[in-house]
Amino acid sequence: MFMTALRLPLVALLLVIPALSAMAGQTGNASAPLADGLPEFSAEYELRRDNLRAARLTRSLRCDDGDCQFKSEGRTVGFADLLLRGRIEEWTRFRLDDGQIVPSEYYYRQRARGGNNEYARLFFNPESGRVSSRGDERWETHVDGETMDELLSQLRLMLAVRAGETEMEFSVVEPDGELDSYSFRVVGREQVETPAGRFEGVKVARVGGSSSRETRMWFAVEHDFIPLVVEQERVGRETYRAALVELH
Repeated sequence: MFMTALRLPLVALLLVIPALSAMAGQTGNASAPLADGLPEFSAEYELRRDNLRAARLTRSLRCDDGDCQFKSEGRTVGFADLLLRGRIEEWTRFRLDDGQIVPSEYYYRQRARGGNNEYARLFFNPESGRVSSRGDERWETHVDGETMDELLSQLRLMLAVRAGETEMEFSVVEPDGELDSYSFRVVGREQVETPAGRFEGVKVARVGGSSSRETRMWFAVEHDFIPLVVEQERVGRETYRAALVELH
């Protein structure tokens, strides 16, 4: 389904894809303090399926006295809009505690023609390890260690690259309560062309996962390592590419 594809490239993205849980170091799973704080930004991306415009996405990070919100909004454009008229609003709230990111709440709302609607709302209690859902599915579970929602995990991946890490592993709690993990590896640096211009980017690839799907992403060296491009290729089928259009 297209709306799933709309969401996916920036989860594995953007990361990842995003996506993911706690930011892990090269040799362990404990997250490192944020020595230089969080880089606030607002950026717009265009998502293409093969070479056809499919969606427009906006992402922003804002903090106020240690309370932060990472927000993502997407809408179909072009032919995809004529078919589906889809909209996605997603945000995650967290706080900074002694240089650590602590998740508190996650929201996801998808609306599309044909009744393709989804709603998720997760609440995190890091002290007790409890995570609960009050969305389309209601549940409560306990998680061990540092775990977060998909959107916040994408920010974590960005920060891991910014900190100079080369191998990352993340644990994510899905809207249905299942836990998933993602692994990534920095594979080098190269120049990247986007609608916003040409940039030097750190290239990251997902390792493991499905052999029929490849995920690659590039982070801007000169702009606090915000995502430049996220590509997901379904081998023998289609390629999704989200590229930076404008940075505010």
